[in-house]
Amino acid sequence: MPVFTPTSLLTTWTPAPVGLALVTLALAPYAVWLRRARRLGVAWSWWRPALYLGLGVGTLAYAVCGPLAVYRTQVFWIGALQVGVLASLTPVGLALGDPVRLLRAVSPESGHWLLRLLDSRLARALMFPAVSTLLAVGTLLAVFYTPWFDRSVHSDTVAAVLYVVLLGSGLLFVLPLLVEELLPHWATPPVRAFLAFGDGLLDAIPGILVMTSSTLLTPHFPGFSTAVSGIDPALDQKLGGGALLAVAESVGLPVIGAVFMEWVRSDEREARVIDAQLETAQVADPAGTHGPAPDDPGAADPGLWWETDPRLSARFGHRDSAG
Repeated sequence: MPVFTPTSLLTTWTPAPVGLALVTLALAPYAVWLRRARRLGVAWSWWRPALYLGLGVGTLAYAVCGPLAVYRTQVFWIGALQVGVLASLTPVGLALGDPVRLLRAVSPESGHWLLRLLDSRLARALMFPAVSTLLAVGTLLAVFYTPWFDRSVHSDTVAAVLYVVLLGSGLLFVLPLLVEELLPHWATPPVRAFLAFGDGLLDAIPGILVMTSSTLLTPHFPGFSTAVSGIDPALDQKLGGGALLAVAESVGLPVIGAVFMEWVRSDEREARVIDAQLETAQVADPAGTHGPAPDDPGAADPGLWWETDPRLSARFGHRDSAG
C-alpha cells in the first residue's frame, strides 16, 4: 500500500464489491421511483434528488469505494472518519432526498413492502426518539470500545456488517425527523427541532471520548505497526476522535435547518387548509357572516361566524392558541 499523503484523499479508489453493492442499492430504487413519479405527473423538487445523489450516494461511494475504504485498515483516523461519514453524513443526505414520501407518491395504498416495514411495530419502536438516539450513539461507542472496529479491519464480512449497521442506525434517527408520519402525533415540528438539537449534543460524545482516551482503544490495529500513516499511534487515535467529532457537529446544523424548514412548510399547509375551510363555510352560509340586525340592539351577539360553526371552532381556536 502506498504511503498516505493528502492527495490520497482524492486519488485513491477501489472497486470493492461490498461498496459497489451498497451504492447500487441506494441509487437504483430511488432512480426507479423518481422516473415513475415523473410518469405519473407527481411534482418533485429538483433539489431533493440532487441532495440524495450528491450528499447521500456521493458520500456513500466515497466512504466504501474511495480513499476512506482504501486506507481504513492502515490509518486510524481515516477509519474513524469513515465510521462518522456512514453513521451521520450519508444518512442525512439520503433522508434529505425524501425517499419515503417519494415511494408513497408512486405506490398506491402504501402497498410497497418497504412502507409496510416502516409501519411495523418493530420499526416504530426503533424510530422512537429516545430509542433511535441511544441506538445511534451506542453504536458508535460499541465500534471503538469493543473489538468490533479491530475485527472489521481484518475481515471483509465484519466490515460489511459494520457498514450496514452504521447506515441503519443513522437512518433510524434522521428519517423520522424529516418525515413526520414516522413519529407519534405528539412529535410536532417544534418537538422534532428540539430532538435534532439534543441529538447534535449527544453525537459529540463518542468523538470526545475517543479523542481524550489515554490508552489505545485498538492496540492491534494494523496501521499502528506500519509506516503508512507516518504518525504516532496515540496522535492517530486523537485525530480519529477529532474526525468523529467534526463530522457529528458539521451534520447537526443542516439537520436542524431542515427540521425548521419542515416546520415552516407544516404551518403553511395548515394555514392553507384552514383558509380553504373558512372560504367553504362562508360560501355555504353567507348569512352567518353578519351579526345581529342593526335595528335590534337587544339581540344577543352570537359571536363570530367561525366561532359558532362546530366544524371550524375547534380548529380555529387551536390556531389562535398557537399564535
